[in-house]
Formats: sequence, C-alpha cells, structure tokens
Amino acid sequence: MLPVQDIYQQLVTTLQSNPITLLQAPPGAGKSTWLPLQLMRDGHFKRIVMLEPRRLAARNIASYLAKCQNESVGQSVGLRIRGESKVSANTRLEIVTEGMLTRMLQNDPELSDIDLLIFDEFHERSIAADTSLAFALETQSALREDLTIMLMSATLDTERYTAFFDCPAIQSSGRSYPIDEVYIPIKDESRWLDAIPSIIKQALNEQTGSALVFLPGQFEILRVQQALSDLPSNCQVATLFGEQDKANQQAAIAPAPNGMRKVVLTTNVAETSLTIEGIRIVIDSGKRRAATFNLKTGVTELTTQSISRSSALQRAGRAGRIEPGIVYRIGSKQTFERRNSHDNPEILTSDISQLMLEAKQWGASIDELTLLDKPTEQQCEQASNLLNMLEAIDSKGKLTPLGSKMLGFGADIRLAHMLLKAQILDDQLPGIFRLAIYLVALLESRVNSVNELSLALHSQQQRPHPVFKQQLKYWQNRLKVKDEKSELNTHYISLLVALAYPDRIAKKRGNGYLLANGAGAELNADYWHNDDYLAIATMGGHKGGRIFAATALNPFELQEFLPHLFSELTRCEFDEKSARFIHQDEVKLGAITLTSQPSKQKLDKGERAKAWLNLFAKHGFALFNEQPDAQQLLIRMSLASNLMPDKFPQINEQQLIQNAAQWLGVFLEDIKTLTQLKKFNYFEALQNCFDWQQQTALKALLPLRLTVPSGSNIKIEYQLDGPAKLSVRMQEVYGLTSTPMLANGKLPLLMELLSPGKRSLQLTQDLAHFWASSYRDVQKEMKGRYPKHFWPDDPANSVATNRVKSKM
Repeated sequence: MLPVQDIYQQLVTTLQSNPITLLQAPPGAGKSTWLPLQLMRDGHFKRIVMLEPRRLAARNIASYLAKCQNESVGQSVGLRIRGESKVSANTRLEIVTEGMLTRMLQNDPELSDIDLLIFDEFHERSIAADTSLAFALETQSALREDLTIMLMSATLDTERYTAFFDCPAIQSSGRSYPIDEVYIPIKDESRWLDAIPSIIKQALNEQTGSALVFLPGQFEILRVQQALSDLPSNCQVATLFGEQDKANQQAAIAPAPNGMRKVVLTTNVAETSLTIEGIRIVIDSGKRRAATFNLKTGVTELTTQSISRSSALQRAGRAGRIEPGIVYRIGSKQTFERRNSHDNPEILTSDISQLMLEAKQWGASIDELTLLDKPTEQQCEQASNLLNMLEAIDSKGKLTPLGSKMLGFGADIRLAHMLLKAQILDDQLPGIFRLAIYLVALLESRVNSVNELSLALHSQQQRPHPVFKQQLKYWQNRLKVKDEKSELNTHYISLLVALAYPDRIAKKRGNGYLLANGAGAELNADYWHNDDYLAIATMGGHKGGRIFAATALNPFELQEFLPHLFSELTRCEFDEKSARFIHQDEVKLGAITLTSQPSKQKLDKGERAKAWLNLFAKHGFALFNEQPDAQQLLIRMSLASNLMPDKFPQINEQQLIQNAAQWLGVFLEDIKTLTQLKKFNYFEALQNCFDWQQQTALKALLPLRLTVPSGSNIKIEYQLDGPAKLSVRMQEVYGLTSTPMLANGKLPLLMELLSPGKRSLQLTQDLAHFWASSYRDVQKEMKGRYPKHFWPDDPANSVATNRVKSKM
C-alpha cells in the first residue's frame, strides 16, 4: 500500500473545500502516479492537468498511467510537451510541462473544463512554474472560483507556503521503503570527481541491486563512464541526461536484463518523479549544474554548485521506490548539514525577460503577480532593456504585436525574434529564413565546437551531428520548410545573430570588446578573429564575459533592418585631462559609439550645464572649493529632514547628487571654466531646495548661530552623526542655567566651554550640572591663571561678560 493512500480521503475533502492545498509526501509515496490517477478514476474532478517540470518525467508518467488504464497515451491520460501533443476529447488527466501550461493559460485564461491544476515537484521553483501558478491564482480569484490548485513535493517549505497562500497542508508520513545513509568524506574536496568511480565499485561490492549515480553534467558522466570500463561482466553502464534522444533515455530507465546489474550515470533529470526499476543504490556527488545569470553581461552561465539538503533528499528517494535502499553521499555528515535547506528559486538568479513579456501579455506588471519571490529592480531593468532591443515592447513598455507573436512561438524569445524577422525579410534577402532555421538548430543542439559561426554551419551542413539533425528536422517540419541541398548563404549570419542577440553586438576595445549592453568581453583563448566588430551568439566562462561563438559584423549594414537599435545624439562633456569641452555629434548602438565628429551645433548654455552636472555626478560636493557655510547648511537640512520628516522634505548628499539637474542646473549655465565652477558658491542653490517657510523654520529650529548671555553671536558646528557643538568662552555663558535646546529638544547640543585664551576647559551637555559640580575645580585653576577675569562663586546667577574684570 502506498503511503499517499493513507491520507487520500482527507486530501479529497481538503481539495473540495479549499481553493489551494499543499501536499507534502516523500519520494515513492505515489503522489505523482497513484494519486492523480485515483482522483480521475473516482470522478472528483472533470478534467485534471498536472504540471511536471521535466519532459522525461512527464513522458514516463503519462506512459505509466496510460498503461495502468490499459490504453495508449492520448485517451483518458494525455501528454503535452514541446513538439509532442497527445490529447483527445476523452482525455481527463493531462500531463504537461511548464511552458505548455503557461501557453494554455495565455490562450484560455478561464481554463475551460479544467477544474484541478496540480503542480508536481513544486520545490524546484522554476520561473515557468512560478509564472503559471501566478496566472492560475489570478484566474481562480477573478474568473474561476471553482478552480482547485494543489502544490506537491517531498520537500516543500511548508511553513512559508501555507502562510503565503493562506492554505492548509496535508502530509503523508513514511516512505515506501527505508533508506540507509553512508557518508564518505574525501581529503581534497576539489578532486571529488576522481573519487566517484571507486565509490561506485565499493557500493556494488557492498550492496545488491542496481545503482543510480548523480553527477552535474555530461562532462562528468563521460569521465566516470570511461573509468568504469573494468566493472564485472554482469554490470551494465548506462547514461541518462536531458539532451539524449528518447530511445537512449528509455534504455537507461528500463530494468537490467535478468542476471545483470545496472549503473545509471545521470544528471538531476532523474532527481524527481522518475522510477528506474531495480535501483536500490544511490550515489550522490552532491553537485549539480545550475544556471547563474550575470546581470552585467546578460549571459546565463552554467556553473557547478553544491545541492541543497532538500535536493539531496529527493535524490536519496530514488533508492527506496521498490525495495529498501541505501544512499552513498560524497562528503561528511557535518558538510551535508551545513548545506542550504532549499535551492534558490530561479526567479532570483535568472534572466526574467520571458517572465516580464508573459506578464505583459497577461495584462499585468510583475509587481501585480502573486509571486513567492519578486525579482530585483536590476533584473527588471535588464529585462526591460533587452525586450526593447528585441522589439517585444515599445519605448513606453507596452507589448508590441511582434512581442505577442514571439511569446506564442514556443521558443526562446531571442530565437523567436530572429525567426519571425527572418521570415519577414526573406523576400528582400533570399535565403535568410532558411539560414535562420539552420542557426537555431545549431544553437539549440549545442554541438558546435567551432568559434566562427559561418564555418560551424558549413561543417554541420556537410557532416551533421545527430542532435543537430534532430533539431533541424524539428524546425523544418514545424515551419513547413523543405530541406534543400544547396549551399547556405551565410552572408546574412551577422544580421541573424544581431536579431537574436542585439545586446551582444561588440566593438573592439583594447585587447577585448565592448558590448552594446555596456559590459566588457574577451575572446576565448583559441578564437582567431581580430575584427573591429562582432555579432556574438555564445558567451560564458568567468562571469559570462568570454566569447565562444561569433561572426564578423558591419554595424552600418544593420541600420536598414534594425533602426531602433541606433540613436543619434550630441555629446557635450568636460574632459578633465585636456581641461576643455568635448562637443561631438555621435551615432550610437547601445553603449557602442559608431561615429563621432565635432558637432555642427553651437554649444548652448543648457548643454554646458549638463556637462558640469555630469562632472558633479562624478565628484559630488568635493568638486567645489571648501565652503564651510554651505557645508553646514547641507548638514542642517539633512538633519531637519531626518529629525522632522513631517515638516521638511527628504534631503541627503546622495539624493542631491542624483537630482542635481533640478536644484543646481540653472545656476551652472553661465559658468564657462573649471576654475569658475570650483569657486561657485552653492549655498543659495542648496537653500532653494526648501521653500521660504521651511527656510524660516530651519533657522529657528537649527540656527547657524546662537546668541549667548554676553550678547555674542556664536557659530554652531553641526554633524550628521552626534550632537551639535557650541565652542564659547565660559564667561560668556554666566547666567545661563541650562543647556540650550535644538530642534525642539530632538538634537542634543554639546557645549565646549573655553578659557579666556580659548583653550578647552569642559565638554558638557548638561550645563546646570556642571555649574553645581566640577565648576569649582575649574574656578580654582582659572583664578590663578587669569586673575584679571571674572570667576564668580555662583556662575548660574552671575552676569555674563566678554570683558576682563577691571573693565566691568
């Protein structure tokens, strides 16, 4: 009996009475197979759609459930993945992958006839799953109160999710079979891969049954496979990863032949929702290949990272699906326990341009979506810039008709833009559409090892890699383009790359390149090009800044087809090295300056002021000569805004630098030289940031000077952190019984009492206490040193003076 069967009735009742429910059940509990099938058979829901994050798992679950029904896929149990759709009018349970569910929601926001959505393995938190869930929640609240949503995983962050979604959680305790744990510490963590083959052999000697070995990627799988050539003859080695063809994947999943044992080397494609018969040993490297997005370069780079504890539990669960199992973990138990509890969600570490475009198509902004985690402002800015370059949104951020077509294309939005534009341009540029299909096949197959893209395409046309052939056939069939044997017209390849990767158009700069998005890049060590301009398709390496596949580019040939990438502007700036103004007319492509020549326009006051403002943005207030009164005014205004925000607007140095055009710009228009600028007194300009009433209030609450009992007007020194300071000779504050108050008592005043020779005698914030206590010691010393001055016994009730005693 499967563990999930014990809580089935409770779960059904909960689903029928709540819009959203969480189900936490361990690997092997039956949540991905027995549960959805039973819900369908019992007729609790008319039509169920279950989202599976991985295509391999989706295909196998659909096949298994159809087999349980004694049917083929496409009857009561359907399947919808990229390039494969098997559904019919009789389908009541449909297994879909993430992108498919998003498309279903975009095409039919009401999800007609669907009354239960299941998000399986929700702990993986892909952007696509987060997007689909956000749309589904909006559909549920605005259009379909009868739509039920269930989130499932073995390792949900239950406490957080129940609080966020305000929903119940059902837990299925127990695993189908127990799993033992073995930890294998290694001396040198950097050589973990070298340790894997011997650990596999150890596990095979110590245990019975077949083994599943988790490795980060194909490179590691190949290394380990080569090291296992001396296994006993009854041990069969198989590989399993996402890019494999269906036949090899099914061979890896199939049970070992009678009398044989199997060692399956896999990536995390086998981590969830997949049962490989005969597996009772899991060997976990503790590593995975994860996408890391570099905001600066706009490149997503795959890096090897340690997995979280929740992922490790998912992997271990593969061992206990059909009998008691065991997991061998690389590293100590202490190291394991120091790992993060859950992996970071993709939405915080990835390019969110697809999400932003999906949201615009949905009719919402990202901020309006119900998302467990929100992307940062920097992510949103980067995505918006890219979508504008891809013509998916206009200058006002509105979705364009082309952007809408790109979303429905079922491909990466960069490649969708390239294919759609190439199709439009084919009459004008014959052969460009065919070339675009070849280029998409090359980029998606990831089999290219040639840095020059035109050579790579010719190579694949002459001796195609099987994966390339598969991708090419897929796109030719989908776009209804017949295969031709004629040579490709690679003249248009730079235009195609620019259509897909406009942010990666690059100009030579020193030993490297400047990208259109403002980032720097360098050539791969064995790249032999030295062109002034490149169109880059593939980047990676350290911080995503290394060029791996590109082609030479003439940027001016792009202007006819991608005019929106180009801008004409007049640049006016002060060059500090030459101490003169630079006034140039320029043509730019993003951050790249294509042409620059002396401006034909007369330099006007406004442009000159902008140049000075740019200099001020670079240096801040240090640009000006020292101006104590202006500097004190800035501090006083900042203090006023912090201490009394209800009376004064927010003012601080950084904000003033950022908004200098608003308060400083007009004062700089008549300044013609750097010397004049340095001497400029910014007191008046700064003062005008407060209106007349606020200026009056500032003088009263935080005065620049304070009149003391002697009649002298003494300057106060303010600071941003700590009390204000008043340095005054002691005789001038006789008769003052308490410390003066600033800002209605909100800012303390530190009084520095000075001798007649202006040497510091006492620091106090409580003048009354000083008169009554330590003044006696000061009086005794000062009478001897300054006998002609007045040192009364009762200073609090004496007359202040700024003269010597004989002149009183």
